Amino acid sequence: MYWKQWLQTLITLVVLLGMVELLLPGGELAKFARLVLGLSLLLALLQPVMLLLEPGLLGADLSWLPVEPFVPEVEERAQRLQWAATKALWAGTDQKLKQHLEGILAGLDGVQRVRVQLPPEGSGEAVQIFLDPWESGLRQEARELVASLLNLPLQRIAVLAWQ
Repeated sequence: MYWKQWLQTLITLVVLLGMVELLLPGGELAKFARLVLGLSLLLALLQPVMLLLEPGLLGADLSWLPVEPFVPEVEERAQRLQWAATKALWAGTDQKLKQHLEGILAGLDGVQRVRVQLPPEGSGEAVQIFLDPWESGLRQEARELVASLLNLPLQRIAVLAWQ
């Protein structure tokens, strides 16, 4: 499989370098550019040979890097960025958005009453959905639907009993 990819890369590189060489003007700069193009082609040709001689070159050993502590931090930042982007889109359309979400949720099978409450501007609170009846299957379906419509993580959607 690797050989097919290498050959495809090599052929593509040769065609691309040939077109670039045709576009080059004459003079000293063209000689230097041809040297760089030739070296890049040489590196592409020697890549499988280098892998055969030194199997350790297939990938660097990065096992010494701590991986786990950064993952939750990255996920948290991604969720905060996603939340900020969503809140920016809501600006000035809160009432229309609430009505639209309530209309969609009212169309779910079994929903008798629904009310959506969007969090105040700048707060880190979740979007609240009040449902009647408050059944677990219906709660999960409404939560997933609103999360997908608003492009929010499920943690930012709270489904509560009708008040």
